[in-house]
Amino acid sequence: MFLKDKFYKVTKEEVSGTSATYTLAILPDCSVYDGHFPGNPVCPGVCNMQTILECAMMLTGTDLHYNTIKQCRLTAIATPEVCPEVTVSVSVDESNTILAEIKDSKQTYMTLKGTVQ
Repeated sequence: MFLKDKFYKVTKEEVSGTSATYTLAILPDCSVYDGHFPGNPVCPGVCNMQTILECAMMLTGTDLHYNTIKQCRLTAIATPEVCPEVTVSVSVDESNTILAEIKDSKQTYMTLKGTVQ
């Protein structure tokens, strides 16, 4: 399932070679919050990972999937109320190594390193 325009909306895109930064508005009315958690919505880590992958696909212009996840750290709890807007910085090099982070002006919510194909 793709999350773009359901879980988040891209409001700004800055691409430079093999790296990009996407500013995203988190959509609080997404149905994922009905189960995670009603009355206290939390952005699920798996949705953050999918958001990073979708940003990598926008960057490369190709369909991708994770080959390996070497490191994935959830460093803070993201909620649509606490962080209604985040930036996703992502790079994909020639060996298909992906480096990414989700953050806002106050903190980092997730960092990820792996490979895609």
